[in-house]
Amino acid sequence: MLLPTLRATDGTKGCPGQRGSHGDLTLPSAAVRVPARTLLTPRVSDARGPGQHGDGGADLRTAVAGLGQSYADQWGVYAVAVARWELLLGRPAPAPTQPGQHGKPVLAPPFVEWLMGLDEHWVTDPILGLPRTAALRVLGNGVVPQQAAAALRILLCPLRWEVPA
Repeated sequence: MLLPTLRATDGTKGCPGQRGSHGDLTLPSAAVRVPARTLLTPRVSDARGPGQHGDGGADLRTAVAGLGQSYADQWGVYAVAVARWELLLGRPAPAPTQPGQHGKPVLAPPFVEWLMGLDEHWVTDPILGLPRTAALRVLGNGVVPQQAAAALRILLCPLRWEVPA
């Protein structure tokens, strides 16, 4: 199963509960369903042992315990697609979400950049200084290079792609 396509509105209007016109998941809502793979900041509640504490999220000890989990556990139904894309790009997938202004997970621009097959920091370079929503808007209005190349091949060589009758 492939992750949904980024839309330009995902940056400004995207939220974890958003669905498309056909009830399908949008990229922000699919990304927050993928478990985060980043380590958390230690908290006092970590002393109570692994589990869910405080804000309902996993604590540091639980996150560390899950480091050895399989790809299927990390990415769910998207595990095969993520592993294939990592292999093709030659770099691991970044975390799909990052903490938002209120601490809730939001779609991470580096993940979208990776999904589109762009070079690392193509849009998210700190030198550019783009805020998260602006970076997502740029990415959402961008072109996936592999799709553009395929479209040009089809347009430039239509007879090669013709289906015999």
